[in-house]
Amino acid sequence: MKKATNFRRLFLFRLFRMLKINRYIFLVIMVLPFLSEDLNGQSDFSFRNISVKDGLAESTVKAIFEDENGFIYIGTENGLDVFNGYEFKNYNMNSFDDLSILGNKVSCIYEDSENKIWLGTELGVSVFDPASRLFSRPIIPEDINNEVLEDPETIVDDANGKVYVKLADSGEVFRHALDNGKTECITCDDQKVFDDSKVTVLFRDQENIVWFGTTAGLYYAEPGEDVIKRFKLPDIGIGGWINVIEEGDSNDIWVGTTKGLFRITNGPDGEVQQFKKTDSTLSIVSNNVKDLSWDGQRKALWIATDNGISRYVPADDQFFNIQTTPYADSIVENDISEILVAVRSGRLWYTTETEAGFNCLSVELDPTSDGPPPANHFEHDPIDKKSIADNNITSFIEDKAGHVWIGTGQNGISFYSFVKPKFTHHRYDQENEWGLKSDKIYSITTMTDGMMWAASGFGLEMLSSDGIREYDYEKSILGVTYIIDLEIVNDLVLWVATDQGVLKINTMTDAITRFSDSDTLPISRRLADNLIHDILPINDKIWVATGSGVVIIDTTSNNVTNFSSDLIARVITQDDDGDIWLGTEMDGLYAIPSTLLEDIIKGNDFELEGHVFDPLFPDGISSSQITCVSQDKEGMIWIGTNGGLNKYSKEEDTFMHYFVDDGLPSNYITGVVVDDNNGLWISSKKGISFFDQKDLTFTNYGLTDGIGNIDFHRHSYDESPDGNIYFGGPLGITKVNPQDMQYNEYVPPCVITRVKKNFFDESISETFLTTKDGFLDDENQNISIDHRIKSFTIDFVALNFHQTVKNKYRYKLEPFDRDWIESGGLRFASYNNLGRNTYQFMVQGSNDDGVWSDSKELNIKFIPHPLLSYWAFGIYAIFVAVGVFMFMKHRMHKQKHQLEEERRIKELEQARDFQMSLIPQTPPDHPDYDIALHMKTSTEVGGDYYDFFPQDDGSMYVVCGDATGHGLNAGMMVSITKAGLYGSDFDTPASTTTRLNRTIKAIDLGTTRMSLNMAKFNNGSFDFTSAGMPPAYLYKNDTGEVDEILVPGLPLGSMKKADFDLHSFKLDHDDALVLISDGLPECVNHDGEMLDYDPVKDCIMENGSKSAQGIIDSLIDLGDDWMSGLMNDDDITLVVIKKK
Repeated sequence: MKKATNFRRLFLFRLFRMLKINRYIFLVIMVLPFLSEDLNGQSDFSFRNISVKDGLAESTVKAIFEDENGFIYIGTENGLDVFNGYEFKNYNMNSFDDLSILGNKVSCIYEDSENKIWLGTELGVSVFDPASRLFSRPIIPEDINNEVLEDPETIVDDANGKVYVKLADSGEVFRHALDNGKTECITCDDQKVFDDSKVTVLFRDQENIVWFGTTAGLYYAEPGEDVIKRFKLPDIGIGGWINVIEEGDSNDIWVGTTKGLFRITNGPDGEVQQFKKTDSTLSIVSNNVKDLSWDGQRKALWIATDNGISRYVPADDQFFNIQTTPYADSIVENDISEILVAVRSGRLWYTTETEAGFNCLSVELDPTSDGPPPANHFEHDPIDKKSIADNNITSFIEDKAGHVWIGTGQNGISFYSFVKPKFTHHRYDQENEWGLKSDKIYSITTMTDGMMWAASGFGLEMLSSDGIREYDYEKSILGVTYIIDLEIVNDLVLWVATDQGVLKINTMTDAITRFSDSDTLPISRRLADNLIHDILPINDKIWVATGSGVVIIDTTSNNVTNFSSDLIARVITQDDDGDIWLGTEMDGLYAIPSTLLEDIIKGNDFELEGHVFDPLFPDGISSSQITCVSQDKEGMIWIGTNGGLNKYSKEEDTFMHYFVDDGLPSNYITGVVVDDNNGLWISSKKGISFFDQKDLTFTNYGLTDGIGNIDFHRHSYDESPDGNIYFGGPLGITKVNPQDMQYNEYVPPCVITRVKKNFFDESISETFLTTKDGFLDDENQNISIDHRIKSFTIDFVALNFHQTVKNKYRYKLEPFDRDWIESGGLRFASYNNLGRNTYQFMVQGSNDDGVWSDSKELNIKFIPHPLLSYWAFGIYAIFVAVGVFMFMKHRMHKQKHQLEEERRIKELEQARDFQMSLIPQTPPDHPDYDIALHMKTSTEVGGDYYDFFPQDDGSMYVVCGDATGHGLNAGMMVSITKAGLYGSDFDTPASTTTRLNRTIKAIDLGTTRMSLNMAKFNNGSFDFTSAGMPPAYLYKNDTGEVDEILVPGLPLGSMKKADFDLHSFKLDHDDALVLISDGLPECVNHDGEMLDYDPVKDCIMENGSKSAQGIIDSLIDLGDDWMSGLMNDDDITLVVIKKK
């Protein structure tokens, strides 16, 4: 709907006097490089630290390992942890259980060719079977003279039935035969296998040859053979010590010794090449090789020595050496302990002998530089939660996705992902004297060099894109209380919108020119209204949106032209055609054609035609409260409102709307920025969204993505020339650069981990599934479900460790399910009442960026009761031939059916009476609220529930819920919920719901869940929390509109650790909150069609002005008319609370 309004020039002829401004001189202090975190590159890295509070069994981590499937095994001093990205499974020794782990101090972890996990501890060796989740102890003490295999350092197998165990301190090696279970020591005194030398290294190559490095040379054992042979290395001589063995391409074996580096090609019968340090700068940096790591992607060997790092590329036959330099980006010392090439991220991670902490550098050498790549050194910073957890590094690995896991000696694990955060967040930190001085950011404007000015709770702050503050103006100096908007012209002059008028600040001289309604100012600078909302520079004019119209300021003469109106102008912007758009507080959107601008600048009155919300015009604008206006690359005007996002075509004069139902996280839009690819970056009251105009999809980002704010201030955003987009909110500044965004491209393995069977006799059976080479093995490809099983649950997990909380899942049971079931973050599927058939269960998981795994499949065969099998039916056919037996069987069947029907009816009546006894039959009498309620039960008890809990302070809690399923189980869930609420301490709906969820989850009624809406009413407002319930509806009497309140949350009992959002709303005179179950919108008519939610909302809007009982009656009539005499399949529950 369009609306016209008049603007007229306002002339002021009052006396005035000059306002004298004191000039403040600010000293700009530049941050010196040596004071910045960037000295060691640490600001480019962030670590996610995992400790005991996250579920880790103990803080001392001694070993980290990733198995074939992708699970992470962590050896601690308090047992073994298995991590799936969500939770830790802890395994500890039980002295009275031989099926528990032997010992608690896990020193090494190894996966054999049969996917069994071998563990070394302070008490010996254990084998963990993922299929049974039980341990075995394969070493028979009598075989080794009751010797304790204390702290094994390395375990390998040759894939032919031989397992080798090397101890850490003594260097002794034991060989265990899987076929007969015998164990022997091959380095003990009576053996001369290694010529009295000590074994230092144990290694298995891809050909299953086991190599032994010793203090006197190199040895090997062919697969399956007991004979260990010596491999002669040239020039190793007396004192030659093998430190490390590594495998490269083409099965090349690289051997690092105290006397140089050796390369063995073509196995034990191949050739040997030796590399030693010479005077040439192209030789290896030192002969004492301490560790090796092969980069299979770049075909290079990285070498740790006591005098630096060498990189050798066999194709070039050249060494590139890295040693300490005087520069800040040098490696910290030359004596390197251990190294690891993280292939996917392209980084070399390493530790040193004397310098605490962790280190890395890029494996990609700069061809334009002769110097070493910049090195990064990381140490624990107790102030920085994203610093490395501890300086004592005990182990580190790269997982299949390219992430690095770092074990520490005292504080658990640090996890580093090379996938950069998509967002950068700057906020106030009292420890950072160079950062923001306030978290509250009301407006942002950027400059051509990438710097920005932010209007904050402190005042005006000039910041770099990295959040370093270089200059500021405090509000007290500026003489204002609030700063609402700001713009910078020519990177020099700041124009500032405040509650005390407009400020013009020359940032070079700090000169301030004021514009306000003060009679102390020259009449040429007086404004009609001091409350300034927005500023728009156009050539030599400044257009200003005020609380009572529009002001034009001439930047040359500082003369003001005031235009008054009854509109409250909140937003002012100009499109590419030169038209100016005015967004108002409550009166819609208006366009000032470019053809009028010249007359307006001359001071002529003008009239505008605009767009206001009208419920009778669904193609019009969705709300009259405008929050932002932007234009995209194709000329479309995008309007943010408190009621959705609008796309306006100037040519067609039409609007297109986008709401929560279309993918937005919130209908309250606060900012829209168009990027270089015509994508929309949208801030709202519930995070940041990206709208892809090519495929019309929304991607929503929350706190887990690093956006910092969840609630952004309206019209607080800007884009800099370098592509950075900034959004401001109550918790600082969020930055995103669409061109630099990195996405997680890893395809996560999705693993079916368990099948849980629930029997009718209440017993439970669990089957843990394992895979080999990523597939279910033959033994576990099929499971059977027989007639004794009431229901079964299949657990699964996608092993993506980067922002695991954003993993999604979908599954399908063919032919039971027609379509894929999108389960969100739920990692299980439950079924019951399967008929005679063979089924195939399929599941997929995605990572945090929506990359889906291949489908994992499981065959399920339903085995019917023996009396319902095919052979039984053959016997029945014989009996059918005997007429008398048929008659008797028919008669007995009829009697049984009658008894069953009588029993069923009796149970339903008991269940219905029980359900009605749990809920109030009349609404409470409250002085502030008119309350009405209604429940219409179904043929079977549906599990609906409502209740009221008045508090001593005058507030009142109201709940409305719906248990899943029907019958006694649903009734039981209602009684548990009621008992949990009556025993609860009410503080906030969110925390009360959280406690109730833990109670219900602890009781565990199988697959039965409880959906619940909870509201707390107090002093003209209410707080609201939802756990999987349909939307509530808020009728606003002043506008006649109905807001749909849909708060995401899992039903109670789904997950033990579930969080519930809390939202607050005003409840003014004659406003009404309507709570419903799904019975009304999902009731069906004679054609099988559901009523749906929109008619419910429309009915509330049409009848919201009535009393609470009147609203109830209108909804009852709506359902009765729709069902036309049919019985409702589910309970219908209605609760109305209306403010008196």
